[in-house]
Amino acid sequence: LRTPLAAIKGFANSLLQPDVKFDESIWHSFVQTIDSEADRLGSLIEGLLTMSRLEAKALELKKARHSLAEVVDSLIGRLTSVTLRHNLQINVPEELPPVPIDEARIAEVISNLVENAAKYSPEGTTINCEAHLDGDEVVVTVSDEGVGIPPELQRKVFDRFYQVESPAARRKSGAGLGLCICKGIIEAHGGKIWLESQVGQGTTFGFSLPIKQGG
Repeated sequence: LRTPLAAIKGFANSLLQPDVKFDESIWHSFVQTIDSEADRLGSLIEGLLTMSRLEAKALELKKARHSLAEVVDSLIGRLTSVTLRHNLQINVPEELPPVPIDEARIAEVISNLVENAAKYSPEGTTINCEAHLDGDEVVVTVSDEGVGIPPELQRKVFDRFYQVESPAARRKSGAGLGLCICKGIIEAHGGKIWLESQVGQGTTFGFSLPIKQGG
């Protein structure tokens, strides 16, 4: 929280200096930074609030039956924007049975997993988002061709504030809350979330959602 707050305060103070005159381009750049850092701060606060609700088992889910194909289709713009330097492949059949979900929360999970895949995989590699029926559950997987996660670290990735150290990801900082929140959201739906990974070959995150209400 201190990092974006310090940036906002620093750039705002610079603009308020009475003895300094900024040209329009610099002024605009400072205001843009303040705006983006405020967005980042808001996102961090929202993540912390969601985490608190999950831990208190107080996260409200607005469940209704939805097609996962339609959920993913509504995300195409965002998923495309975070994978501009990757080859995104989506295979979510329309004939999959609808599932009782909070559409916005499941969309948040899918977005986070795809963004995470892009963060930890080299440019030009493929990211696959797929779904299939498995008994009385629908299973969604997001796979990448990235750096992979060592076995000794795999159990930690769903811990809050934990991030896998990687040269590919150091330039893209985060709070380490995304996967922890994903886990909480999926478990609140009665599903499970997991990962499979091999160092140097990539990672697959998967989660299941029960077809029956209350499953």
